[in-house]
Amino acid sequence: MIDRFRDRWAGIRLGVLAPALACALAPAVSAQEPPTIDSILIERGDVFPPESRDANPLAPFLNALHITTRPGVIRRELLFDVGSVYDSLLIDESERNLRQRFLFRTVRVDTLTIDDRLTARVRTRDAWSLLPRAQFQIASDGRLTGTFGLTENNLLGTGNRVRAWYVRESDRDGMVLSAGLPRIGATNLAASGSWAVLSDLESGTWNVSTPFRSNSDRQSVFYSGEAFTGRARQYRAESPVLADTADYHRRALINRGYYSYAPIARPDRYLRVGVTAEVRREEFIRTPDAPIDRDSVFALVPDSIYGQVAIYGEYRRSRFARVGRFNGFADEDQDLSDLVFVSAILAPKAWGYRETGIGGRLLARTGVAAGPAILKAAIDGNALFNSAGLDSGRVVGTGTVALRVGERHATFLQLSGGVQENPPPGGEFDLGFQVMPRLWGPHAFVGTRSLRMTLEHRFFAIDEILDIVGVGLGAFADYGGAWYEDQRRRLGGNAGLSVFLGAPLTGLAQIIHLSGGYRFGGGLGGTGESGWALTFGSGIIF
Repeated sequence: MIDRFRDRWAGIRLGVLAPALACALAPAVSAQEPPTIDSILIERGDVFPPESRDANPLAPFLNALHITTRPGVIRRELLFDVGSVYDSLLIDESERNLRQRFLFRTVRVDTLTIDDRLTARVRTRDAWSLLPRAQFQIASDGRLTGTFGLTENNLLGTGNRVRAWYVRESDRDGMVLSAGLPRIGATNLAASGSWAVLSDLESGTWNVSTPFRSNSDRQSVFYSGEAFTGRARQYRAESPVLADTADYHRRALINRGYYSYAPIARPDRYLRVGVTAEVRREEFIRTPDAPIDRDSVFALVPDSIYGQVAIYGEYRRSRFARVGRFNGFADEDQDLSDLVFVSAILAPKAWGYRETGIGGRLLARTGVAAGPAILKAAIDGNALFNSAGLDSGRVVGTGTVALRVGERHATFLQLSGGVQENPPPGGEFDLGFQVMPRLWGPHAFVGTRSLRMTLEHRFFAIDEILDIVGVGLGAFADYGGAWYEDQRRRLGGNAGLSVFLGAPLTGLAQIIHLSGGYRFGGGLGGTGESGWALTFGSGIIF
């Protein structure tokens, strides 16, 4: 009996140990490693492909006029290189990076095998980059306001941008020039600047940075500056038919610096923390209606310099939906990412402020695609407190529902509301013309309280005429307004029809529209009354 038990136990032990012993003695077999990219193939296409040249007699001339994007501009946006391990997330993000440059009509990044070696193939088709700007409105009193000019988004095929616009507002006009270099040579540096010379002001902005170019980047440094001298106008309405404006002479020189580091940096998500510092010299001087020499006014007020510092954190989980016939005729990436940004601000009395202030900002944004619907929501708020309580602040919330039933139809419902406390002159909510309700003139609704909503349907009737322009029809209804805390609500609306145009040969998903309809309610005096109206301008971006 004992011998039989001993034999059975020995068999059990051999059965358990034999597989482990066999694995230990057998040659090691590793899991299959992901393939490595051996080469990168870049295939560039003209604005008009060969198959469209027969149907469009202008195609050869326009292709000759446009300089195709240089291969190096494409290659430097890729998040992989020869020798990199294949990663589908980096392939997708590289494709989005190229599309977000708005230099291409189409972008496709895929892989193929050549002589048993993995090749990453990047195929692009250039977008038309010389874009005219003609956005205007004729008010009921015959005044013409708008913006007219040209933008070149791909200067000589380098991916750099230059712009020259003539701006005519209801109370000023002049030129605005700007330029942007997304990359300086082969470095990671980017720079941009703008200069505005209007009849009553002169201003400039500039920045230099090493920006985050992907979710996987670890750090970024950013410097920006602003200089301004001239008139800042504050609009106010004492009644629906009585307008009042207050003029301030503003002088400002503002410098800001940012440093950000990402402890989590993955293709699908990131966590970034950073610090910002700002040095500001700014004065607002109330002036009478009579013209006053700016330099004489500012000579009466001693310079004041203010400084503040902030720390912040930002978390984002990326999610995108690729849609067409949405904001325009071109395909676009709708950003539905989950994002939370939090900052804390310190403005010490020792750095120039009358009292020490503390504050912060919270920004939260999300979105989701559910069948034919896209839903987005965002809230953005900031505040600064001192010993007396709330010094200044602003909160704005927006919700959007977009429904795409059928390939050529898009319906949008958007609601937005906001509250401000003690904004600087000219920083109030300002609705009308390009900001709903669209049939009202500029500055029709101004104040520190705001409410606006719109319902709009777009029918994309014809995608391309001569492969140049698309045509659509729309219907809309807007309602909203803005008012000051010490006033009753001032609201107005409009409803009407529109004809809109889009350029599928550009990389921008946007339309321009000619809209007509009936407006109702009460706007700021002097900007129009209830009745029929017509406007021409850029479409609202949802």
